Amino acid sequence: MTSSTGLAVTKYAGDPYGALGLRKFINATCHWTKMGGTLMPDVVVEAMQAAARSYVDMTELQKAAGRVIAKHTHAEDGYVVSGCAAALLVGAAAILTGKDTARMMQLPNLEGMKSEVIAKRFDRRRKTDGSEYVHYGYAHAVKTTGVHFVEVGDGVRMDERQFRAAFSDRTALVYRGIEELRGDLPLPRVIEIAHEHDVSVLVDSSNALPPRENLWKFIDWGADLVAFSGGKGLRGPQGAGILAGRRDLIEAVAMQAAPTQGIGRVAKVSKEEVVGLVTALEWWAEQDDEQRLTEERRRAQMMVDRLGKLRRGRIELLYPDHMGRLFATVWVHVDRASGMTASDVLKKLYDGDPPIAAMGHSDPQVARFDVRLCEDRDIETVAERIREILG
Repeated sequence: MTSSTGLAVTKYAGDPYGALGLRKFINATCHWTKMGGTLMPDVVVEAMQAAARSYVDMTELQKAAGRVIAKHTHAEDGYVVSGCAAALLVGAAAILTGKDTARMMQLPNLEGMKSEVIAKRFDRRRKTDGSEYVHYGYAHAVKTTGVHFVEVGDGVRMDERQFRAAFSDRTALVYRGIEELRGDLPLPRVIEIAHEHDVSVLVDSSNALPPRENLWKFIDWGADLVAFSGGKGLRGPQGAGILAGRRDLIEAVAMQAAPTQGIGRVAKVSKEEVVGLVTALEWWAEQDDEQRLTEERRRAQMMVDRLGKLRRGRIELLYPDHMGRLFATVWVHVDRASGMTASDVLKKLYDGDPPIAAMGHSDPQVARFDVRLCEDRDIETVAERIREILG
């Protein structure tokens, strides 16, 4: 289908952000959602463009995508939704309702259903008046189904005794991220204990790639459902995510997620996004993992080398990163004697020309830079700007 296009529209094809009066950034956060996620490989963009030119039955497309997901994750089946948080929402809903359509229509009212979710203790934050509140973070997607969280541990670690004590006849599922700190209850043991209680485990694996083995490791450990972001490590569409796991649960997802009606309707993805995600998954799985990691470390080391020694700061290369992931990150420790905090440095970078986005840290003197997806010329620019600020 062709149509005539006026000049008012063609400006978006050449420079959409410029046409909207927006700045384009050097993204030294890697694939932070706030900065638009990742940059997709050409093959993914081309596949999405081709998908936009035809109609397709979305139910059939999801089934085909599920087969591809199953192949790469070792799961029985899979489903494409609008990001990892959406996968957590529909995954929790599927565990709560099974294939009972009446229960699906009842959500988020859980009357007559199990309603408790066991999870590690969430962050506590303070309002301006000093009172404390629970910060659920990404787990808010699970909470949307109407469940009540039973928190375990101190927010950093939980032990087996604490975990076992949290189960009751009201326990619907266990929600767990993949982070593991020394002394924490390992995820394989979490899954084993949950299954002893006949309770399913939903794993948030949003930002766990690389390494490649994380595509299938959690399923191999016995997790019932695993959620992945499509727009981070996989370098697929930012508005897409993967849910992989047991076939009966994926079937329950399909019954209450788009293109059908239910609590998961809000997790709708387009045909272009489904195709883009499947293409990205296939592309990512074909890459040489060690070569990819070596190149990412090279870029981080290049930034360290270009920064050299700073008069008002100290440089540190972390690999793995502070969460134990195979991410090469560069930390700039801002000298307190400079009178600046990391936020001051980040603001100067953000407000500069070209604008540069990077990440903060719980330590107010630390700025984090992830340049794994930056071109060498952009790494040079980031390093030069930091030297201008910190000497």
